[in-house]
Amino acid sequence: MKALLKYTSWYLIISSIAVHIIVSGILILKPEFSKKAFNYAINYLSPFVPTVFAGASIKPKDTLDVEIANQFGNWIPQNTRNIPKKVIKIGSKTYASFKQASPHIKDGDTVIIGPGTYHEPFIIKANYVKIIGAGHVIIENTQAEGKGAILTKGDFTSISNIECRNITVADNNGACVRHEGSHLELNHVYFHDSQSGLLAGKHAGLVAINNSRFEKLGKNGQAHGVYTNGGELYITNSLFIAAQSEGHEIKSRSRITVIKNSVIASLSSIDSRLIDVSQGGILSIKNSILQQGPFTANGDMIGFGLEGMPYPKNSIELSGNTFILERNGHNVLIHKKLESTLLTSKNNLIIAKEDIQLPGFNLFHETREDAGFKPYPFIPKL
Repeated sequence: MKALLKYTSWYLIISSIAVHIIVSGILILKPEFSKKAFNYAINYLSPFVPTVFAGASIKPKDTLDVEIANQFGNWIPQNTRNIPKKVIKIGSKTYASFKQASPHIKDGDTVIIGPGTYHEPFIIKANYVKIIGAGHVIIENTQAEGKGAILTKGDFTSISNIECRNITVADNNGACVRHEGSHLELNHVYFHDSQSGLLAGKHAGLVAINNSRFEKLGKNGQAHGVYTNGGELYITNSLFIAAQSEGHEIKSRSRITVIKNSVIASLSSIDSRLIDVSQGGILSIKNSILQQGPFTANGDMIGFGLEGMPYPKNSIELSGNTFILERNGHNVLIHKKLESTLLTSKNNLIIAKEDIQLPGFNLFHETREDAGFKPYPFIPKL
């Protein structure tokens, strides 16, 4: 027994010395690895650290759904056309289902969808097609090809005034719109409670999102509210609210990502980054409000180039925004792969307990109270 204890003691001592040598070597020879490991620990463990170490703690009084309703109200469809319920109209002809209508859609057609709830997917193969919901049109609990509810295979597609919800597929990437063609415009759509809102491919062309609402989207940190894999992404006058299951509200691999006059807010959801521009490029955020909530799983509000930087031009512009960082843990406004990436900023208002550094003229406050804002979960108006 004494011999066993002796050998065990020596084993533990030698193992401890070996581990310290290895760790010290990594710290000296691989500083970037060490930095990543430290950032990972800070990002993902700080919510579990006692508040005295992690920073001010927010304990929401209401459920997430109540927070969303109180801050943003209900989405209201537009009643622009007067056609019967559950009717699909192409020109002068009408059809009783998406399946019947799809083969008859030609290049340049305008497709009007009558009010009602549809439980079938819609596949659009033609080019220059406009899809317009007349009144309250809901597409739910459906999918095609294991991908999503609406598949855009043609080029230059426009989709307006559609609500889409409860879309799931086996690979956890079920999207309200799966964009496989080139160029897409979404106007006044409401995508929510699904694995993904919009998923666009590498050759997406120009993707424009206007006056739209994306809410409670995401799955296992791999599906997101909006996920573009290429092209260019332009967002204006839109809401991105409470991504779930550690999804990002917006993930863009696009060469250019422009966000204007929009609100991106976690509230009390368990999301990840609000914006993840994962391969760099040109990022511009103007006149928008970004709020990262107490339970978000990632300490970064914005990520830039963290999965590689293949584009020749890389820059970040932040102008006229309000940034509210109130995660119950460590907060980082923007996490860049390369510190040398050009960052310009001006006229932004930042609320954070951390000492956030931004170039240019910006206003900084430690608390909402200091900035003259109402307590959490209040989201100021644009």
